[in-house]
Amino acid sequence: MNYQQIKNEQPILRECFFAFSTEQFNEGMAKHNLEGQKIYRGVGGLYGTKEGINELMAFYEGLGSRISKECKAQEVYDYEFGNHECSYTNDDSEAMMIVMSYFSEEDCKQVKRKYDYCSIEELTQRMDREVN
Repeated sequence: MNYQQIKNEQPILRECFFAFSTEQFNEGMAKHNLEGQKIYRGVGGLYGTKEGINELMAFYEGLGSRISKECKAQEVYDYEFGNHECSYTNDDSEAMMIVMSYFSEEDCKQVKRKYDYCSIEELTQRMDREVN
């Protein structure tokens, strides 16, 4: 399987849903039969039971693990370079930071970059600042 195929896999939402209005929230509660259960608020409009949200997060963690094992850093870079339209800005930082989230620093240094506006060290520092 290639990077794009893995990245495009969709989870089955069990005991969780996304809502951006009261109407969507009520529909999600009814669709997933969650009335009377303790509902937690996740990130980005995510709601559900603790188990449902944890299952969804585990799905995405599993995708990340698969990408780092089954894909090449260059493949991820090439896809994300186009996906984030890096050629318009002459800055591949977004694409490279995604690569760095899956692969070791050594793997990242092997990537043939098109616009290395920032070094890997600078991007690492930027990522550290964004997390903290």
